[in-house]
Amino acid sequence: MATETNTPTPPMTGGNPSGAGSKHTIPSTAIFVTEKCYLRRYEVSDAEALAEAANDPEIVKYMRSSFPSPYSLADAHAFIAHCHSLPAPALSFGVFTLQGELAGSMSLDSPKGDLIYAGTRELGYFVARKFWGRGITSEAVQELTRWAFAKIPDLLRIEAAVSEPNMASQRVLQKAGFVKEGTRRLATVKNGEQNGEVIFGLIRTDIEA
Repeated sequence: MATETNTPTPPMTGGNPSGAGSKHTIPSTAIFVTEKCYLRRYEVSDAEALAEAANDPEIVKYMRSSFPSPYSLADAHAFIAHCHSLPAPALSFGVFTLQGELAGSMSLDSPKGDLIYAGTRELGYFVARKFWGRGITSEAVQELTRWAFAKIPDLLRIEAAVSEPNMASQRVLQKAGFVKEGTRRLATVKNGEQNGEVIFGLIRTDIEA
């Protein structure tokens, strides 16, 4: 389930230094680079930063109940190991600032259940509170979805489910070109709070038009 409390720009090429005066070099493993961030697959060395970013009640607030809370270092190691165990194409990435700091997490998960949904991926993400309001999520979502459609020929649709009160995440998706398709009324109950779930979708022709 997507969460964040936050204008796309053209991507730059990976592997370049992150800017004048910076000591961090963007790794060649980055799948793309924007003016504000880059994405790459997780490494074991990311666990401590991941645990720190994810262990925040404001992050957990709109996540599904399977998201650990509190989020421990062991949880981070388990998640990274899970990402490494997934068959290709496993699309789960860390979001990093151009200075190399882990800002959040983003994934495109295969649907569960019937094979008729094989052309669909579900977008999920979070960004640490210290990076809210910087436009990092909007850039990352837009570029990840374009990258996925370019790299996966059979991909037809990317969707995201957002808790109805989470207006910031809804704005992120709309900026990235997602279409608000409807609301599943009172679809979720978490910590005794009942909420609707807003469904957003992006299909290949939306970005090719």
